[in-house]
Amino acid sequence: MEKNVVVLFYPSAWPEGARGRIPYALLYLERMVRDLGLEIVLIDEQVQRAYHSVLENVKERLLLVAVSAMTGDQIVGGVRFSKSVREVSDCPIIWGGWHPTLLPEQTLREAYVDIVVIGQGEYAFQNLVKRIQCGAEIQGIPGVGYKREGECVVTPPAQFVDINEFPRNDHRLLDVNNYVFKSSYAERCVGYFCSHGCPHHCAFCCVATIYGRKWYNKGVDEIIEDLRYFKESAEIDSVTFDDDNFFVNREFALEFSKKMIESKLGLLWDTSAHAATFLKNFSDDDVELFYRAGCRQIYVGAESGDQDILDLISKGTTVDDNLKFVKLLKRHKIIPMLSTMVCFPVDSGEDVDQTIDMVRRAKLLDPNLRARIFFYTPYPGTELYDKAIAAGFKPPARLEDWPSHTLRKFKAPWTQKDFRWAMEVFANFYFPLCNPRFYESIPIAKLKPLLFVINKVFFPIAFLRFKYNYFRLPFEAKMFLKCLQFYNKVMNKNYSLGFESYLD
Repeated sequence: MEKNVVVLFYPSAWPEGARGRIPYALLYLERMVRDLGLEIVLIDEQVQRAYHSVLENVKERLLLVAVSAMTGDQIVGGVRFSKSVREVSDCPIIWGGWHPTLLPEQTLREAYVDIVVIGQGEYAFQNLVKRIQCGAEIQGIPGVGYKREGECVVTPPAQFVDINEFPRNDHRLLDVNNYVFKSSYAERCVGYFCSHGCPHHCAFCCVATIYGRKWYNKGVDEIIEDLRYFKESAEIDSVTFDDDNFFVNREFALEFSKKMIESKLGLLWDTSAHAATFLKNFSDDDVELFYRAGCRQIYVGAESGDQDILDLISKGTTVDDNLKFVKLLKRHKIIPMLSTMVCFPVDSGEDVDQTIDMVRRAKLLDPNLRARIFFYTPYPGTELYDKAIAAGFKPPARLEDWPSHTLRKFKAPWTQKDFRWAMEVFANFYFPLCNPRFYESIPIAKLKPLLFVINKVFFPIAFLRFKYNYFRLPFEAKMFLKCLQFYNKVMNKNYSLGFESYLD
């Protein structure tokens, strides 16, 4: 029987029943092999967890399967799928994406992984499929790793190319309605990428390593066309641009905003920025244009309230820049969102208080401020990785040991104190309740009446603690959070006033 089926698999990074973003990794690969006369089967575990019947139906015709996975929870689904394939077929199993790119040899050591694709994988994957299709040897393809006589061989990746060289994604292959979610400011939101890469080189981030500090954007007309399709096919009212750094190029941002207004799509949107670059490149008039174009929230990696840490990680920004950014957005009714990290491998957690204080000050500037506080997590390929190892971090030894290596779950061996309760109290109680209208942002309608009462009762306490910077003896917070923790355990829920609980 002819081997003419290629299965592309995207593991879920979300709990069962939850759905995240459009699986662009599948679309990026499909566009490269759509003209090779093959049957391409896309499996997104977010919406198709029962995929065994699909494998059973095509097992005799499988040419190869490919898995795309990031470090963290996606590895669980990727491993489960690969083992399921191995049970029904001896076809090549290929892994690509962020994790295999960072740790190709370790990924290849697994019996259920035959080949890895690293870096910008489109052309490497296309060449790989062509060779497997005609039975040729795969040696010599840039950015491909394989096994030879028990050894792992990995070729260096080719130089990055402009993303506009690739064929367009075919969004019609997916039901966009499966990826619509409710945001804090709109009912039907979908995720989308306008660009990839970032010109900065933060020492904790893999993006600079992978993209070589370059930034590639799609044409504005293509973006508008895709958004129009989303609105017509899924009736979206908003979009989250998941770019690493949307506001890199002033001309692009202004052109996009003007064409959004001209398009009359009426979509709201949010995206990312670098605080210092944003302040340098955009005026009040520009930010007002962004608002008129639909911008309602901008996220920045504020990272730390400790300037020494910001300098250490080559952030290229200051604590004051982060606060100025909050003030600028408030003037134009755009919600600022700060992402921060604590417990870097240099000060044993001494930066925690300073980061909390920066977030506190920003919240007093704008009650609508949103913020996330993560724990620094060492990733291979970053400048801080060796520092983390020197400070006691022991990298997981196998692919299957990496799922808990996430910004919420990582426990730094260099800290003498467990900061999880402190983070829970601040981020999941005082911070949200310091906004008297916090309850309005809750996406679950049936919970709003209860959250209204909780918000009104605890707002005065939260506000006073923020105003006077006094978070000692948080009796009311711990009492509430203990009750919520008990309720979640009994009812098998995972409710949290903030983004996600720090507690196991």
